[in-house]
Amino acid sequence: MRLLERDHPLAVVRDRAARAAEGGGRLVLLAGEAGIGKTVLLRTLAEELPREQVLWGMCDALSTPRPLGPLRDVAHALGPGVTTLLTDGAPPHEVFAAVLDALRARPRTLVIEDLHWADDATADLVRYLGRRISSLPLLLVLSYRDGLAADHPLVPVVGDLVSLPDTRRVQLAPLSRGAVEQLCAGSGLDAGEVHRRTAGNPFYVSQIVAQPESRLPASVREAVLARAAVLDPEHRRCLELLSCTPEPVGAALLAALGVPPATVEALVGTGLVDRHGDGLAFRHEIARSAVLDAAPGPAVDRHAAMIAALEATGGDASVLAHHSAAAGDVPRVLRHARAAAAEAARSGAHRQSAELYRLALEATEQITGNHEAPATALVEPTTRAELMEALGTELYLTDRLAEAIDVLTRAVGLRRELGDAVAVGAGHRTISDYAWYHGDGAAAAEHDRAAREILAGADDPREWGFALANHAYLAAHRGDGPGAARAGQDAQQIAEELADPALHGTAAIGLSIARLLGGDVAARTDLLDASATGVRRKLDELATAPVSNLAHLDVEQGRFAEADAVLADALALSERLDVQICTMWQRGVRARLRLLQGRWAEAEEDARAVLDRGEMPLGRLWPRLVLGVLTARRSAPPDNPDLDVGWRIATGLDAPAALAAAVAALAEQAWLLRRPDPRLAEPVVARLLAEPFSGRGQTLAPVRRWSARMVAAGLPPLPPVPDGPEPEDHADEGDRPYERALGLWDSGEPADLLAALPALDELGAAAVAARFRARLRELGVNGIPRGPAPATRANPAGLTARQLDVLGLLVEGLSNADIAARLVISPRTADHHVSAVLAKLGVRSRGEAAAAARRMGVRA
Repeated sequence: MRLLERDHPLAVVRDRAARAAEGGGRLVLLAGEAGIGKTVLLRTLAEELPREQVLWGMCDALSTPRPLGPLRDVAHALGPGVTTLLTDGAPPHEVFAAVLDALRARPRTLVIEDLHWADDATADLVRYLGRRISSLPLLLVLSYRDGLAADHPLVPVVGDLVSLPDTRRVQLAPLSRGAVEQLCAGSGLDAGEVHRRTAGNPFYVSQIVAQPESRLPASVREAVLARAAVLDPEHRRCLELLSCTPEPVGAALLAALGVPPATVEALVGTGLVDRHGDGLAFRHEIARSAVLDAAPGPAVDRHAAMIAALEATGGDASVLAHHSAAAGDVPRVLRHARAAAAEAARSGAHRQSAELYRLALEATEQITGNHEAPATALVEPTTRAELMEALGTELYLTDRLAEAIDVLTRAVGLRRELGDAVAVGAGHRTISDYAWYHGDGAAAAEHDRAAREILAGADDPREWGFALANHAYLAAHRGDGPGAARAGQDAQQIAEELADPALHGTAAIGLSIARLLGGDVAARTDLLDASATGVRRKLDELATAPVSNLAHLDVEQGRFAEADAVLADALALSERLDVQICTMWQRGVRARLRLLQGRWAEAEEDARAVLDRGEMPLGRLWPRLVLGVLTARRSAPPDNPDLDVGWRIATGLDAPAALAAAVAALAEQAWLLRRPDPRLAEPVVARLLAEPFSGRGQTLAPVRRWSARMVAAGLPPLPPVPDGPEPEDHADEGDRPYERALGLWDSGEPADLLAALPALDELGAAAVAARFRARLRELGVNGIPRGPAPATRANPAGLTARQLDVLGLLVEGLSNADIAARLVISPRTADHHVSAVLAKLGVRSRGEAAAAARRMGVRA
């Protein structure tokens, strides 16, 4: 079919390919509805490039896609290193690093089709390459269907990629009526009617135009089936057989299925399938689905034939699991889904791994519930328990903590029935860990207690050591320094006896937190050493958890310079290892740091990025408190949902540091609103202020200051905060501009209040500045400087109306060319506008401009 009305998008992709060949990598996001011509356009481009330069991978419409399926399609062209790592099930960061090295060698074009079907690991891979694209001689083209639901996994991926400076999004539009008329010329078809029925979709048009002698079909399905109807029965049977797999079918599989070369030629002749490497693939998923849905006879037989051929040719476990489930072959589902789940987990496709483990677990239930099954077919309870435990881990890694805790609780019950005390204790320890991340301090403590009671008497010193390490960690966060020290030291002694560096490093986390809270700054080194052990041993959580905790303590204890350095390294490490829970926590801690440093725009950007990324309550603690405090300081609204959520998370944890921060935030809001907050009179606050805990002086210092301000404002006082010396504050005087301004409020002198106003206005703390000005008026001060006008606050960069329009389109993710088309201006003028917007906002990239726009209230 001729390529019509695609000159502009094809020119864009050609230009990007040329720039990439010169050494500056480019990324193209090619979007459009099914059948809009994404593949045809990319094949046209590929034909213009040297064959060895083009790598082509596809995401599959499987119920659970192959992990890193597109990479497996092209691995042979990237060298034996990548292939070996994939075969050996290496961790994702090692595979990704090898791919990066291979792509540096020479100019390439890497096409990944149908990204909307991508597994998690493939999504992580394109993010990884996208962030490094400028250093590669690579054109990376990602095609996907637009109009995805808001909760589709691809939406945040596209959001990340479109904000990168080397990315261009290309949207394919339907054909015009004029283009359809050209395609229908000489066919005798009513072009207007064809355009109406197809809405200008090129694939739909092609199917109708291919059969001008037939009456105009009512649907594309009818058009597809009409083309299949010309095949003789044997050829059609083969077409129907191939339609049951969404993957391309290679030569070896075709042979195993008994599809002869003559049949291959006949199938290609229909125009429904194309040659793909040494095999075949349907031209479009629409055509495959139409043939599949219309195929006569039981689908089970076709899937059974496909299973036999795949097993004979060494097919992927995930593909075999797909066909086993479709064939209702429960024993094979168990075998292949379990293998595929493990492979997906190793590849970093944790969402797919969880679904496969769930599929395997359901298979065990079907087998167990089948009373007619032979005894040899029954599933051992140990196998069910292992599947539950593996599923729990994958649910945890995909931020589904409540489900993870539920399935692990069932696994513990099954292990208890089996009399496996060590596994029961280990299960309680794991649930304790997950409950803490879920923000349930009481459940974490209860499972911690159960784990220690069971494992103390079990003959497994290593599991006992890990139970002690978990207890040390929880005790340290509760402020129980002596308890954390005892448990941590006992765990490290076991580690030394077993020569177990992983246990030693894990125990160091809780022990070092307790030491830091007690003022022993030398414990920082132990946390860094524990992280280094995790990196060397390829234990991702041990690599990231120590620095996550160190960054938090550096911030809370005022070591801002050290915190900045730790966070930079920790975030790079967590992103590289794809430990999302630690990435969320670290970015939330950085939001807290930026708030204290007076870098409020960056604090808000980090906080919102975390809330957009995951649901883990512990990871959302600091972002919610940061956003709630910023809202109070900027406008002091009567309702503050972010602060409400932050309060609920903080009160769910048995952690004085989190609760004290939430109490201080509520007290500050009450002071700004001049309205009591009943939550500050709850027993949990009285306990926080009355009971001893490690690091008490520094933790309660902000609460003590806000308590005094509330009393001075005539508000109900907080419960008594015991006096005591505050430990040394490591932060420089200039590190905390907002706190410095509040210190001037505390002096009460008019000169100090006046001196604080410029800093408050610059920060954007409009509600606080209004409080200062009101106090100055009460003191009879004249000539009080006015604050920024409302329009200036809404548009602090002083953008013109046209620049505001451009900024809104940047939020929408449009390229400069798309902005030019939308605003009916020349591309050069659009370039000038975008450059001016970036300059006025003081940002370096389109992504940063979009983030600034959201802070200003500019929407797409």
